[in-house]
Amino acid sequence: MSDSQPGSLRVKQGSEVLAPADREEIKKHVKDLLSDDFSVRAASMTSLEKYGSAAAEAIVDALVKKPGSQALTSFSDALSEIGKPSLHVILHTLNHIVEVKRPEDAYLIENFVDILSSIRDRRAVATLLEQLLKLNAAIKRNHNAQLVHCCELAKVKIHRALAEFGEKGGLDDLVEMLGDGRRRVRDGVVEAVSKIGDRRALVPLVRLYDIDEHVTFSGAQFIKEGIREIARREHVTPSDPLFRDLNPAERAALDRVFPKSKK
Repeated sequence: MSDSQPGSLRVKQGSEVLAPADREEIKKHVKDLLSDDFSVRAASMTSLEKYGSAAAEAIVDALVKKPGSQALTSFSDALSEIGKPSLHVILHTLNHIVEVKRPEDAYLIENFVDILSSIRDRRAVATLLEQLLKLNAAIKRNHNAQLVHCCELAKVKIHRALAEFGEKGGLDDLVEMLGDGRRRVRDGVVEAVSKIGDRRALVPLVRLYDIDEHVTFSGAQFIKEGIREIARREHVTPSDPLFRDLNPAERAALDRVFPKSKK
């Protein structure tokens, strides 16, 4: 997965100036993150938080060595508790993932994206965009359904994070994930498109609304709100030439989405 050994993922030297007792303390608490006892895990997270980036480095090293489902959850929770001191450690690690070969690689990226979303620091944007390229490359070269599924889930997380930052660098890819609107899309795509999408998303969303009306009321309402938000932002009305190729059923759906103008 990476181009170096886990130990080389460290980007700060804080752990080198720690007293040996502190290094052993961090190591112990990282190990305790995998305890079956919730109280032990909680106590370890609290203890690791005070060590900041040094603890984050140790957690990431352990996570890369042991990327099992329990480790992903416990270690990711601990990194979230540490917060901003984890930022550069996570970004450095993501930058050392050369390609996504296994579902575990996609899981790792997805978990790191969740943490970056909780940290809410725009310095993560460039690295998030780079992950999209890696995930798309994995999707294009693979016929492994599970890997493709995991990569698409990770991509949705990235697009949601980028939308929170108001970042449009990944918009072309997001619009591609939305497709032409003639089939339902993954959870989270509509949410991201609603926040960051432009007029290109409107026709697919109208088609998707026509489908979801017959599937789930709440889903259709969410799509309707997204259409109205983008239309308001892009100054688009139902009479816009953008909608000229809608078929009669889709045109009827468009009329249901927009409130009737008062005369």
